[in-house]
Amino acid sequence: MIEPILASLGAGDCERILDGPLVQPVNAWTSLAYTLVGLALIVTLRASRGRERTYRVVFGVLLALTGIGSFLYHGPQSAGAGFAHDITFLAALWFLVAIDLGAALDRSVRFTWALFAAAIVVDGALLLAFPTVTNYLTGVAVVVLIVSDVLVRRPGGTDGRILGIALGLFAASLVANVLGKTGGPVCSPGSLIQYHALWHTLSAMALGAYYLSTVGPRRLEEATRDPAR
Repeated sequence: MIEPILASLGAGDCERILDGPLVQPVNAWTSLAYTLVGLALIVTLRASRGRERTYRVVFGVLLALTGIGSFLYHGPQSAGAGFAHDITFLAALWFLVAIDLGAALDRSVRFTWALFAAAIVVDGALLLAFPTVTNYLTGVAVVVLIVSDVLVRRPGGTDGRILGIALGLFAASLVANVLGKTGGPVCSPGSLIQYHALWHTLSAMALGAYYLSTVGPRRLEEATRDPAR
């Protein structure tokens, strides 16, 4: 019989922590939902052109890395798994912020990449110095993303149908994550149904849908931009 072991990674995510190759197998395997969504964006690349094509590849790669980081966190829990789990998810959020603000503020592509790089450097340094600040950094990124979402509607409307799907999925993922935490009302450590696993699946689809919903304003901004810039 596999006995639970003491471990800090994933301890708040309900699923029983086991002594095996995958410490939290359900949460580990469902982490790859991010990777699948990222790969789906990449393989549908023909739907994009120009700068948007580059953005789609980069965001797809970031989501794929988010899935791998989360798999390492809930699975083998190798050295650096906690950092990989946190920084990859934050990178995906900040990339959305950067491309939204680049379009909304009509700034050059250098602004977008500089903002993204600066956010990752700052978050990476804070995570290395204070590993427990993940939730605060995520909260900041989400708030700034909401602001960027409001601003990005100015150069052109987002796809309301896809945006609605994204927001619905994200709301459902938050509910699952909160209710299914360790000690939560629906937490069942030994069950194959893990609500943190639902968070992985639903939030991955929400991020993919949100990216697609904001393609329109970026295409319009690129089409009207002075080529000299």
